[in-house]
Amino acid sequence: MPADDSLSMDQIAALFPQLENIQLVGAKGPQQIFTATLKSNFAPVMLRVVPTEEAGVFGWNPEFIVRSLTIVEQAHQGLLRVYEVGQAGPFTFIISEHSPYPRLADLETLPQISPQAALNLVRNMAEGLLTLHRKNIFHGGITPKLISLRADGGDALLLPINIYPAQPPVDMGDFASPEWVTGAEAAFTPGMDIYALGLTLYILLTRKTPMEAGFAMPSTLIKCSDAVDAVVSRAINPDTRERYRNLGDFITDLDKAIASPTGRNAAAIPPRPSSTPVPAMNMQKGQTNVYYYLIPALIVGIVLTYTCILYKKDVVRMRNDYNEQVQKENNAKADAARKANREARRHAPATPAPSAPAVAENTTPAPAVPAPAPLPHPEPVPAAPKPSAEPGKVNWSLQPGVKVRQSSNRNMLGAYGPEKAVDGNTSSELSDVSISATGVAEGKTAWFGIDFGKETNRTIEKVVIYTPANLTLLGTMEEFKVILYDNDKNVLAEKTFNTTPSEKSTNVTTWKLEAPVKARALRVESTDPAHPLALTEVEAYGPEEAAETLAPAPAEE
Repeated sequence: MPADDSLSMDQIAALFPQLENIQLVGAKGPQQIFTATLKSNFAPVMLRVVPTEEAGVFGWNPEFIVRSLTIVEQAHQGLLRVYEVGQAGPFTFIISEHSPYPRLADLETLPQISPQAALNLVRNMAEGLLTLHRKNIFHGGITPKLISLRADGGDALLLPINIYPAQPPVDMGDFASPEWVTGAEAAFTPGMDIYALGLTLYILLTRKTPMEAGFAMPSTLIKCSDAVDAVVSRAINPDTRERYRNLGDFITDLDKAIASPTGRNAAAIPPRPSSTPVPAMNMQKGQTNVYYYLIPALIVGIVLTYTCILYKKDVVRMRNDYNEQVQKENNAKADAARKANREARRHAPATPAPSAPAVAENTTPAPAVPAPAPLPHPEPVPAAPKPSAEPGKVNWSLQPGVKVRQSSNRNMLGAYGPEKAVDGNTSSELSDVSISATGVAEGKTAWFGIDFGKETNRTIEKVVIYTPANLTLLGTMEEFKVILYDNDKNVLAEKTFNTTPSEKSTNVTTWKLEAPVKARALRVESTDPAHPLALTEVEAYGPEEAAETLAPAPAEE
C-alpha cells in the first residue's frame, strides 16, 4: 500500500532498513503513522513520517529536530523511548516506542485504581519529565493520547516528545493550560506540563474532569487524604503564581501524599485478614493464653480513650461557658460604671467663676478676654460604602456583611469559589482567576446566590452580570435567570437572559428594573440542568441609603 502518490511500501521499507514488519495504521493530514519492529532488539515501535516540505504544518522545523535529538538520549521508566529523529529521503520522521497498554483516552475500559497507585503513576511521569526540564526542554503537548496505562495501574508511560508542537490549544481540550489558551504565554513553560500532570492525577483519582465533577476536591468523591487534595488543587490552579513553579516541588508534595494517600500511612497499615483468628484452646499445662489478658486490656483502653475524649470536650465547653459568663459580668460592670459617671457629671454643682483681681487706682483695666465658645458635639460619621462603578449608586454586592453561596454542597477547588463573583474583578481571563464556576450535578440546576442580610435589605435598581463568553475549560452559559427575593423568599422580580459566543472574553448582561425593589437576596441560576454556571462578576446597584440620625442629647440643667 503506498504511503503517498509516489512511494510504495517497498520504497518506505527501503528508506528505513532498521525496521521490519512495517504496516500503515493511520494518517493525520500529510502525516503517515506506521507500526514496525526494530531489527536490533525486536522492540515494537511507531514510525511517523511527514513530507519535509510540509513538516512546518506540524511544527517539525529544524529547531524541533535539534530538541528532539536531545530527547533521544533520555531513558526513564516513566517515559516511552524515542529511538530516532531525522530525515530520510523526502520525509522527516520520528521512531518511538510503541506501548501495548491502553491509553488514558480509553480510561473507561480500565478498572478503578487506588489513590496510591495513581500518585505513583503521575510521580514516575513527572520524574521522567524532570530530566528534560533540567535541559530546558518542555513538553507542552501532554494529552490523554500520549499516556499509556497498564490495566492494573502498575505502570504508566508518557511519550516525552510533543509530536504536534504547532497544534492550537483547542486541539488539546482540557489539557491545555489556561495561560496557553489565553495567549498569556507564547512559549512552552514548566507550568504547562505541571498543569497537564495535575489534571491527569485528578482524572485518575476521580475518573472525571474537574468540570464534570463540579470542581470538587477529590476527597469529596473518593477516600483520600488532605495531602492529595492539596497537591491536585495546586497543580491545576489556573493562576500560575499559585501553581507549582517546577517539577521538583511537585514531586516533593507527591511523595508526601504517597506516604499518606488515605489520611494515614498506608505502608504502616497491615492487610486485614480474611477471617478473625481464633486463639488456640488446647494449651499445654502451665502455658498462659495471652488472649485472655490482651482482649480485655484492649477493651479497657478503648473505653478509657473514649472517656478522655468526652472529658476534654466537657472541659472545653465548661471553659467556654465560664469565659462567656465572666465576659457578661465585666460588660455589666462597665455599663454600670459608665452610667454612674454620666449621672455624676449631670448633677455636679457648677464651678464658681474666679474673682477678678483688684485694680489699682489710675490704672487702666486690661480688656476682658472672651471665654471660648463650647465646641459642638461631633456628628456621627456613617461607614462609607465601597466605591462603585456607577456614579451616585452603590454596588451592594461589594459591601461588608454580604454572603455568597453556590449550589454545590461539596468542597470546591479554591480557584473557582463563589467569592470570585463578588471580588470587583470583571475580567474573564483564566490567568486573572476571577471566575466562579458551578459544575453540572445530575438532576439539579446550578445556581449562585448573594444574601444582603435579613436586617439590611437593599434597594436594587439595576443588576449587571459578567459571564465568560468563550470558555471551553469551564463551560458556557447559554441561558440563565436572575431572581430577587424578600425576607420570606417571595419573588420580587425575575428575568431570563440568553448569551451568545463572542470574540470578546466577557459577555455583559444588564437588567434595569422597571421599579426599584427592596431585596434580601439575589439569585442567578442556569435554566438547563445540563449546563453549568460560570460567572465573572455579579453587581447589584441601588441608591445610597441615608444613615440613621441619632436623637439629640438632652440639654444639661
